[in-house]
Formats: sequence, structure tokens, C-alpha cells
Amino acid sequence: MTRFHPKRTIQSRSSSLLLASVGAVLMCASAMAQDTNIQVQGTLEALIPSSLRSLHIDKPYVDFRIDLGADGTLFDAMPIKSNHRELLPAAHEVLQSVTLIPATKDGRPIRKRAKIRVSFYDAEQRAWRSGASMSPFGDTPADAARRRIYANSASSYFYDISDEAELDSPLTQLLARRRIYSSQEGVKTQGKCLVEFYIGPNGRARFPRAIESDSNDVAISAALTLLKTRFTPPRKNGKPTYVMIQQDFEFR
Repeated sequence: MTRFHPKRTIQSRSSSLLLASVGAVLMCASAMAQDTNIQVQGTLEALIPSSLRSLHIDKPYVDFRIDLGADGTLFDAMPIKSNHRELLPAAHEVLQSVTLIPATKDGRPIRKRAKIRVSFYDAEQRAWRSGASMSPFGDTPADAARRRIYANSASSYFYDISDEAELDSPLTQLLARRRIYSSQEGVKTQGKCLVEFYIGPNGRARFPRAIESDSNDVAISAALTLLKTRFTPPRKNGKPTYVMIQQDFEFR
């Protein structure tokens, strides 16, 4: 019997080595399939528009909420916050200039919503802070006057979400074209759904999210209906803004 012991010992060691190798492979595969967030190819930093250079905006930026598909399609991109509303058009251009790489889950690309930031800088101010001998701001009386006015009311230029009660006038639904989705041919979609969504400065519904729904078909029908729905453009103190609201939908 004892003559079989070495063979068994070798088998045991071989099995251990094999299991260790398999474990290492599985660990490598697991590491390779790690979930990733949306990636950016290119830069989200740009020169500040010349019309705003003299204001000395502290770290000018625009935050976006984006909805990126698994194939890289940018379904929506909405500014949600900025320390100067006049940065928004330039920020849109910067966002359009980069390539967005979809997020992944278990190694596969997925559709995902995320927040990304576009930042701006002044080349002369950056050089001045690095020790260059130059004036960091506009050097004309008009520039100095604009800078003083802005400094005294900087918060009034912020762009951010508003409460519905803060709007200049109540929101009104202008257009609503009902669209109904059914995943099963011949089966009528019925049920209720509570949806949370934004209303952007142009009155369009953005980024709908079903909070409660009787079925996926009802939730999809509500989202499709919102694509064709328009509201009065929200304004606060005469300036464009956006709000978040909740709305009930019922399909019979």
C-alpha cells in the first residue's frame, strides 16, 4: 500500500498547482472584467470665452448630466450647474469635441447616466500665477468696471436648478402627444406610473425616471410620451433655469 503514497502525493500537488493556476486565471479574468465608468478621450478644459476674461471668475465651470448609450450614442446632455450662465454655449462646444467611451459592467458596455464637468481657464492669468510678468486681468477702465459689477452680483449669474415655487410664472403643459408601448403583440398596455423628470430651459422634458410603475411597458410608454410633451420654458428672475417635477401617468 505504501508504494502508492508517492503517486498520491504527486497527484495532490498537481491538483493543488492546477487549482492555483485556475484560481489565478479566474482572478485575472475578474480583474479584466471590472466595471468602469464613462471615460473621456480628449480634454474637457478650454480657454474661457474672451467676453468673460476680464471678470476674474473663480474656477469657471459647467457641470453636465449626460445619458450615454452602450454604443457611444449621447442620448442627452443637459447643463445642471455653472458659476456663470454665459459659459453654457462654449461648454456645449467643448463637450461635442470629445469622444465619450461607454461605461462597462462585467466587461460589457452599458448605457449609463453620469455627471461630467467642463472647466475653463485664462491663459494669461495662468501664466501670471506661474510667475510671468503681465497683468492678469483686463487693463481698460471698461474691463475694470465690468469686473466690479460682476463681483458685486456674481451669484446672480449662477446657473442651477430652481424650485417650482421660485419661477416667474407657473409651469403649463403646452403639448402632450400620448405614445403607448407594448412588448407583446396584441396585448394592450394598461396601468399607472409616477415619473420624475427635469424640465429644461426650452420647456422639454429631460432625463425621465420611473419612481413607481405597474409594469415596464407602462414606464416606457410614459417616457415616450414625455418625449413629445412640451412645457412653458421655466424662468427665474427673467433668466433661463430648469426644474425637477413628478407627474402621474395612466394608460387604459
